[in-house]
Amino acid sequence: MAVHLIEQTDHYQLGIWKIEEDEAQLLELTGISESPKLANAIRRQEYLAVRAMARVMGIEPTDIAYLPSGKPYLINHQSTISISHTKNFVAVLLSAHALAGVDVEHRSERIRKIRHKFMHPDEEHQLKQLSDPNSETVGLLLHWCAKESLFKAIPEEGVDFVQELRISHLTSLGWSGMCNGRFMRTNETFQIDYLIQDEFVLTCSFSTESK
Repeated sequence: MAVHLIEQTDHYQLGIWKIEEDEAQLLELTGISESPKLANAIRRQEYLAVRAMARVMGIEPTDIAYLPSGKPYLINHQSTISISHTKNFVAVLLSAHALAGVDVEHRSERIRKIRHKFMHPDEEHQLKQLSDPNSETVGLLLHWCAKESLFKAIPEEGVDFVQELRISHLTSLGWSGMCNGRFMRTNETFQIDYLIQDEFVLTCSFSTESK
């Protein structure tokens, strides 16, 4: 069983699974009868790893459903669920907060090529104040993850990542920490916890105004 991390806070339970099993092994761990009808083998592994992780966290795989938008929810549970996956890892977040989301991203230099799609000038200034050239990629990934987890937490669609999602109070790029997020359209504020490891960057967002 490749449980990489389980973390419990006052606001959420986070599970991270490192995919080391083949599809048959993952299927057995989920307890479900057959693999999903997905053409891509990697997507099938991610689907099964999410459900294996959820089962460890006390959620039956059959209780995970999806809205037409693709956002996951739980049948017969009051908890919010959020799901993310990247190269070799999946993350599952359970929270009592109605507005909560998780995102995990593989560490890669490619994030530099799309910074214009999500970085606001205020965030570029913030990043410049706390990073050197060697850590800029991590800082960009952290901003991207934070905005992705914010986007998953809010119900609205058609969100402008540059203008409507704002990351602030990021004071360091340590292995773990927190910063603030705001959805400018509604002025809703969020706490964003982050985790930086050798293989990935992960963020968990939850509303500080409602539960």
